[in-house]
Amino acid sequence: MERIEGLLRKQDKPVTERTPKKIAFDDPLWRNPLGANWRPLVIYDHGHFWVEQGPTEPRLRYDLRSLHGMVFCLFAAGMFFCIGLTGGSALRAAGFALLAFGWLYGMNMLLALIRIPLLIRKTLRAT
Repeated sequence: MERIEGLLRKQDKPVTERTPKKIAFDDPLWRNPLGANWRPLVIYDHGHFWVEQGPTEPRLRYDLRSLHGMVFCLFAAGMFFCIGLTGGSALRAAGFALLAFGWLYGMNMLLALIRIPLLIRKTLRAT
């Protein structure tokens, strides 16, 4: 858990709960809007890491949430919907909105799904 706590510190995520087998953070996106947005955990506003006993050895599990990021992307999609309505077609506007949401939220989540497991493995393997 010390390594995970160090990881959260490096990612600028404040620890809100700490036990020997569990650590959690809660970090709304608006806390530091001009902060370093290249960090892998930047999109997540809430998360838990815990250790559970596997068949042969303890395993680290985690659950991360990006509600604030999703709301931001929905707001942006709404703006693209309004822009698309100026073209006169609600169907085209919906297409713009879906494209905007898919690009903004989908690409952020895709990058996070790749980067976060790598970051956690690197952190846990560090000596």
